[in-house]
Amino acid sequence: MEEPTSLPRCHLPYTGGELSQEKQICTFRPQGEKDNCKLLLSTICLGEKAKEEVNRVEILPPANQEDRKSPVTIASLKASVLPMVTVTGVKLCPPVTFRLRAGSGPVFLSGRECYETSDASWEEEEEAEEEEDEEEEEDEEEDVDISIEESPIKQVKRMAPQKQANLAKYVRDQGAMTDQLSRRQIREYQLYSRTSGKHVQVTGRRISATAEDGNKFAKLIVETDTFGSRVRIKGAESEKYICMNKRGKLIGKPSGKSKDCVFTEIVLENNYTAFQNARHEGWFMAFTRQGRPRQASRSRQNQREAHFIKRLYQGQLPFPNHADRQKQFEFVGSAPTRRTKRTRRPQPQT
Repeated sequence: MEEPTSLPRCHLPYTGGELSQEKQICTFRPQGEKDNCKLLLSTICLGEKAKEEVNRVEILPPANQEDRKSPVTIASLKASVLPMVTVTGVKLCPPVTFRLRAGSGPVFLSGRECYETSDASWEEEEEAEEEEDEEEEEDEEEDVDISIEESPIKQVKRMAPQKQANLAKYVRDQGAMTDQLSRRQIREYQLYSRTSGKHVQVTGRRISATAEDGNKFAKLIVETDTFGSRVRIKGAESEKYICMNKRGKLIGKPSGKSKDCVFTEIVLENNYTAFQNARHEGWFMAFTRQGRPRQASRSRQNQREAHFIKRLYQGQLPFPNHADRQKQFEFVGSAPTRRTKRTRRPQPQT
């Protein structure tokens, strides 16, 4: 769509249009320049002496037009129903001939003469303003560069994102360092595999997810390795750590000191937990539907094979949580004082 190169400028009112039974045709001719003139109709209304009948106003096509077109009706007025019509957005090129097709009138036409003026000067002003804005922006950029070089405070502000990046890297590196001073936090639970529907078990060097709930090989001892969420997972019965070799296969090792045996716990949005190997970033502990370990290089965090649920081990609970070895709560009696003797009531003996 092309942009308009001219704008209408209305300044002369057109009020000489009147149609009646004696004068059924009225032609508008511009008072000024003919080429740039347009007629903008505003209202078409009936006079006070109009009868209760339909008055139809139409525009006749130009006489010099080669293809003869039929007249166009622009208003149908009636004194009791529609005595006036407001016209908007109708722009007509003179000469324009109006005719009262039906009725006796009188009908009055009003509008304005508009002359289109070129906006080339406006475009030149806009281009000049754009050039001035660009020059001001360049001057502001130069001022900012000079002030940054001269002022050490602003230079520090520019280096702030780099410091933030260094701080994030520092926190990430510190969270990955092995904690050798603090006491290990040890937890015992089972890992339920989402795909196989069984629990992870460590039977020795072999790792699988085919154990039933409460199986002695499914009991896992999880030790914290860092202040973050890195852990070491060991089978309670086999005393072998779950590790990942360089090919991405899960194996059991008697010693879990190497980085291959450290996993990062990641709690997902669906409340499942994924375990990412600390040495091989992007490799996750995963099992197939048959409970066999899946190659870690093909596993991803959002896959079902890498999703697990932590469940308590359903074996014999240690004392004092074991129900058979728990002691009943005993009330310890005390000698009543004078105040309690007054407030207490004697209870009937049964």
